[in-house]
Amino acid sequence: MLNPYAMKTLFDAFQESARQFPERVALTNYHTEEQITYSALVSQINAVIQGLTRHCDLAPGDRVGLFMLNQSEWIVSFLALQALGAVVVPLNYRLSTQEHQMVMQDSGMKGLITSPDFDETYQPLLSALSWCIQTTAPDLEDSPSQACPCFSMADWVSETTNSLPPLPHLSPGDLAVLIYTSGTTGKAKGVMLSHQNLLADSWANRMVIESTQEDVFITASPLFHVFGLANVMLTALLEGASIVLVKKFNPKSILEAISKHQVTFLAAVPTMYQMMLTLLPSHQYDVSALRVCHSGAAPMPQAVFTEVETIFGAPVQEGYGQSEASSIMTSNPLKGHRKPGSVGLPLPGVFIEIVDEEGHVLPPNEIGELRAQGDTVMLGYWQNPTVTEKTIRNGWLYTSDMGYKDEEGYIFLVGRRDDLINIGGAKVYPQEVEEVLYQHETVQSCVVTAEKSDLYYQAVVAYVVPTPDKSPSATELQKFCRNFLGEFKVPKTIYFVDEIPKGPTGKILRHQLKPPVPKTSA
Repeated sequence: MLNPYAMKTLFDAFQESARQFPERVALTNYHTEEQITYSALVSQINAVIQGLTRHCDLAPGDRVGLFMLNQSEWIVSFLALQALGAVVVPLNYRLSTQEHQMVMQDSGMKGLITSPDFDETYQPLLSALSWCIQTTAPDLEDSPSQACPCFSMADWVSETTNSLPPLPHLSPGDLAVLIYTSGTTGKAKGVMLSHQNLLADSWANRMVIESTQEDVFITASPLFHVFGLANVMLTALLEGASIVLVKKFNPKSILEAISKHQVTFLAAVPTMYQMMLTLLPSHQYDVSALRVCHSGAAPMPQAVFTEVETIFGAPVQEGYGQSEASSIMTSNPLKGHRKPGSVGLPLPGVFIEIVDEEGHVLPPNEIGELRAQGDTVMLGYWQNPTVTEKTIRNGWLYTSDMGYKDEEGYIFLVGRRDDLINIGGAKVYPQEVEEVLYQHETVQSCVVTAEKSDLYYQAVVAYVVPTPDKSPSATELQKFCRNFLGEFKVPKTIYFVDEIPKGPTGKILRHQLKPPVPKTSA
């Protein structure tokens, strides 16, 4: 099937949905219970377009930051900026002011749209901007004298309008979004995504999740991350479906919203599912409307996979993606064979190969690097041609993710290239050891990584969060691992910790793992 959005822009595609389903509820703000229909959403977007045109001297290609929680103003701002040809820079609210300054400087950000939730963080940023828009009326008395002009989105939206100023002519290949990577391996890089990139991804996602206008999505993931932006927001709006906006992930709030609003599509990462699982058995939440539990960002342990399907009563659909490919690249099919432990098959329009270090395609069941090709592959890294040339070679995106294909073409991930553990020349993939640990009843969550070894270069170590009311010993878990793993793969050290460090989407941050400080008596 051909992508119907191949020659459109994001705002054009949204307008089609709004024209088809004007009275359907587009957004529900869970925390206020406010519901916004597609026609009302269009009116708010038009009002913000008018305000931006009158007050902000905004030109196509200008970069504008969005610094908010998951709320309707985020979506209104995003679509208004897309209509005017601006480049949206979603800001991770968990970063420090200094990290935001780096993003602002690197992107050449002209303006910022934000909310009072982050007054302390964004106030020091204003002097470097041409203008700022707040979701509510700005407190000008508290603004520093050198701050830029500030405007109120609430004031603009109160002046309802259905008219639009002349909009610029845009092309599908124009830059639409600048997503900054987490920077876990160095300086964060700006991933350049075009209208075509994001529309191709959201269309392919709609195909594999088999969405309809009757679906109700929920924002378990933040909209500033490409997973929430493409696989929830854009997928739902282009389908004409509804989105329940939960400001930020909290397992109790998500389960309450699923129950109250009969959510049908849940997209989350494995650690989020694990947190929700701890609440479900002891609380009465109605999750019967769920028809699919999509999982991405990291492989879901098979023990968790089985538990999610059993307790949620909906199929787990594992997928895989990267910001550099507009989010999702593979998925298990809903109809047909779903393989636990596999991230599935390439999405429509996406091509994936497994290659060795010389770029030769490997046969089934041999581990190599995944490379991808298709309309979802980024334009490149912002103002970073050197790294772009290393990452995109001969039209292929080299992902740095290691894995293999089976005889049926299903893809299995084994870890990041940089996560590979070298035991005296023997390769150990962390996920293989983690899968074994998760089978033990005393392990709630775990991460396997490497420590330096004088003898073998590196040694396997594990960080384990014990199941509540369980007290496993390192010796017990090592003995268990020997039933499934060769001796060189068994963790030489096991650290018991209270929690595993995670990013804003629930993705595990291996680089932040540190041995716990031994407790001392007073």
